[in-house]
Amino acid sequence: MLIRQARASDYPAILTLQRLNTPENLSSAQQQQGFIVSTMDEAQLASLNHDLGILVAEHDGQLAGFVCLSQPAAQPRPPVVDALVETLTSLTFGGRPVAEQRIFLYGPVCLAAQWRGKGVLKQLFAAVKAHTREKFDLGVLFIDQRNPHSLAAHVDGLGMHALTTFDCQGKRYWLLAFATNG
Repeated sequence: MLIRQARASDYPAILTLQRLNTPENLSSAQQQQGFIVSTMDEAQLASLNHDLGILVAEHDGQLAGFVCLSQPAAQPRPPVVDALVETLTSLTFGGRPVAEQRIFLYGPVCLAAQWRGKGVLKQLFAAVKAHTREKFDLGVLFIDQRNPHSLAAHVDGLGMHALTTFDCQGKRYWLLAFATNG
């Protein structure tokens, strides 16, 4: 498995994988294996990739998965990110106020169905930490509470910490964090 920064030629495959894994394109049974709530277009992918980056997992020239990384101040940002950033102002992590730490946003992250449970997420996560540890102390993310599979993958599988929950536009989310040097 090759983990690398995305190239513009990867964007169509990323968009296809994203589309295939949004709730409206999954059956109820498929949603139990996880889903993503963020949808982006090619221009947004290019902006993210130019800023902090998109990391992809590739196997034999095929996209196995991706993870987007961004800075909290990046614009435009969806209302759920505004709500997450507002929630962060009252939290601590590692004994320090989150507001005093250098943070970035992790996600969305998505794996092709055939690559789930095969260690690809752990490889992507290790690459995220290596990519961010020089400039950031903390990665933060949100997970829709209708997605316990994703919560388990990130908390039990990767050792992230669920800090609290927050609401946005009638939906409830978990807010997670992880140290980049941990």
